[in-house]
Amino acid sequence: MDSLWQDFRYALRGLRNQPGFAALAVLTLALGIGATTTMYSVIYNVLFDPFPYVDANKVVAFQIRQADRANQPGRSFFQTPEWLDYKEQNHVFEECIATSPEDVLLTTTEGTLQFTGALVSANMFTFLGVPPLYGRGLSPIDAKSGAPPVFVMAYKMWTKHYNFDPSVVGRTFTLNRVPVTCVGVMPRRFTKMDADLYRPIIMDRANAALQEQYFMFQARPKPGITLAQVEADISVLAKQIAKVYPNNYPENGKFVVKAVSWVDNVIGPFRKTLTTLGAAVALLLLIACTNVANLLLARATIREKEMAIRSSLGAGRWRLIRQLLIESLVLALLGAVVGSAFAFFGVKALVAFIPDGSIPKEAVIHLNAPVLAFSLAVAVFTAVAFGLVPALQTARIDLVEPLKDGGKGASGGFRRGKLRSGLVVAEVALSLLLLAGAGLLMRSFVKLTTVDLGFDPSHLLVSRIPLPSGQYETAAAKQLYFTHLVARVQALPGVVAAGAVTSWPAFGGPRCEVEVPGQTHTERWDTLMSLCTDGYFSVVGSRLLRGRFLTEVEVNSARKVAVVNEEFAKRYLGKNDPVGQMVKFKRLLPPPAPPASAPGAGAPAAAAPPDDPAFEIIGVVANNKNRGPQEATIPEAFVPHSVTSQFERGLILRTAGNPSALVNAVRREIWAQDRAVAVTDLNSLDKFLRDYTYATPRFSLLVLGVFAVVGLILVGLGIYSVVAYTVSRQTHEIGIRLALGATRADVMRLVLRMGLGLVLLGAITGLLASVGLTRVLTLTNALWQVPPNDPLTLAIVFGVIVLAGFSACYIPARRATTVDPMVALRRE
Repeated sequence: MDSLWQDFRYALRGLRNQPGFAALAVLTLALGIGATTTMYSVIYNVLFDPFPYVDANKVVAFQIRQADRANQPGRSFFQTPEWLDYKEQNHVFEECIATSPEDVLLTTTEGTLQFTGALVSANMFTFLGVPPLYGRGLSPIDAKSGAPPVFVMAYKMWTKHYNFDPSVVGRTFTLNRVPVTCVGVMPRRFTKMDADLYRPIIMDRANAALQEQYFMFQARPKPGITLAQVEADISVLAKQIAKVYPNNYPENGKFVVKAVSWVDNVIGPFRKTLTTLGAAVALLLLIACTNVANLLLARATIREKEMAIRSSLGAGRWRLIRQLLIESLVLALLGAVVGSAFAFFGVKALVAFIPDGSIPKEAVIHLNAPVLAFSLAVAVFTAVAFGLVPALQTARIDLVEPLKDGGKGASGGFRRGKLRSGLVVAEVALSLLLLAGAGLLMRSFVKLTTVDLGFDPSHLLVSRIPLPSGQYETAAAKQLYFTHLVARVQALPGVVAAGAVTSWPAFGGPRCEVEVPGQTHTERWDTLMSLCTDGYFSVVGSRLLRGRFLTEVEVNSARKVAVVNEEFAKRYLGKNDPVGQMVKFKRLLPPPAPPASAPGAGAPAAAAPPDDPAFEIIGVVANNKNRGPQEATIPEAFVPHSVTSQFERGLILRTAGNPSALVNAVRREIWAQDRAVAVTDLNSLDKFLRDYTYATPRFSLLVLGVFAVVGLILVGLGIYSVVAYTVSRQTHEIGIRLALGATRADVMRLVLRMGLGLVLLGAITGLLASVGLTRVLTLTNALWQVPPNDPLTLAIVFGVIVLAGFSACYIPARRATTVDPMVALRRE
């Protein structure tokens, strides 16, 4: 123990006497450990431990996907009768639950607040198995006819609005103008559907109010049932159900059923993003380990004479090996401590940049112990292994050569150190892969954010306005409300134009099957359908190609006229003049009366469509991106919002200045007209594009860009340390060359040729590897309109690597030219 303690103290003194080496090695290890632990902690907590629910890993959902888009997410919400058919006729599920989001308006003495509610089947709380924090959960008794209305409050609503007050249990709240009693408060991690509160519902065909409601279908399979068996059973069932509800399925049965786990159903494409970033951080860890290995090898070579002296004075081989082993362990432990600190803060920073909605709200991302242990083990192994290799070489070394006066430098030329050179080549190649990935993502992100949307979103303010139930149920009532509201908002200083619409531009909206009289076709014709006011076109800045826009008179009188986009006219109206042609929107057809024997027969529809769905086309506008910047424009029709009470409306304004500056003024006007109306999603359209459309590409670019920059810095330090070490070892040789007539330029070329040769070899190796590895970005849909082997990107990355390598080689090369031959020869 005394000798071990002595070795430990000697290791600390050695690192203290070489602060540059110690700091560089510790920082390199810390960066590798910190980045790896941060990224894999996110991956572990999101993919393997996201939910607090009982047997959550066994819960599955299924999606109906178009046959030609089988690799893209599909529909997982089903109309109430459709949902019940799947529940009653399947052979693979043990228990099923239904969930559906809803807007909940809470009336207070100060005004109306909007919350995200969830209608849930009465068995959901027992299915998930999480006990409430206070009170109780919902039960089937709460959903029976005549039962007093109750709800369960989510933790976020409880803490944000009621300051952790447990007395909310048993209190009555006015929700959607109905007194409802709170019976429980759920714990922090119970965030199903990201709802603020949960209300019970019985999935019953006789409930007329639920006939048009859509619910997510989630279930726990019977023991031994696999996802493949679920797909097989539901596929057969779906073909039968599609005949009953043809409007809910792709035409001619061209669809597939995909069973997915609960995690995959929530995360979707973001899993591929995490996988890509996980591979990138693994490359960064390899670069860090390679760099540390090179530093240890170089330091061990410098200490050859020291080890020879210790051996000649009686030190045994095991003692020498143990000394170097302890020094490596001390270095690894210091790097682990600093790396753990980096990881602790890195997790917090990374979580702040994860796009909202891309991971389960239930996931709690923290520093993960197993991941940290793995990262530490890799770092310790690297330090020990590459500290042990020279130690074993030292144990077999010839003691005579290192003890000679000329042993240092004269015995080795620029061709020695093949292992160190190989590690430099590997570092450069790995760094080029990281830079290539970051460069491709950057080009893709620039293309995405500079796509011409067909309108200017920079001065648009939008808001969703869920109207209270029991009011504004008719088309005339909604039309009157929004006519007055648009006029109030239009009068605000800074508002250029205002309108109301059912869907925001670039974010799509309700789809509708269309029929053009006189046109025959075999495939189904679909269009986006936007119900709007006449002012909508001036707000968006639509460009009229033919005919005219909607007029105020047409909107106020609910005339059945439509403006279509260029794609609609091209695809469905042929070569004839589209203006004056008629078109029918089947989603606006009156629902067929159910048979007298059917449950719910004679129940009134929740929202009445127009009696005659035939509309006259009065204008054609230029195409705008209506499914986001990445998707091609599809047919779209704009009709007066006054023709039906169907669908929710919202405001859209064009402002002269910053839209965010008008948020409070617009909210005041909405409440001034009707205090019972809630305001939600009131923000600039630009922000919604940043938060939803551009968020995931920006996150991938940010994280991979940071990894690439750190990797490039580590490579630069690695090249510099190897070249500087080699120059210091060759001082005697350089002195001889200069004494024999070599010029300073010759010496610089010699050093640069040695260093840049390694850089070029590594860069070429990285380019060859990138041909295959960058295709991973295409497979994960991370790239858009940029080929995986984009020549421009790879050329720029190659140039950056070579420039960084030249910069790292230049300082040691410059130092080599300052060697005084007489001093060098005398010192040796």
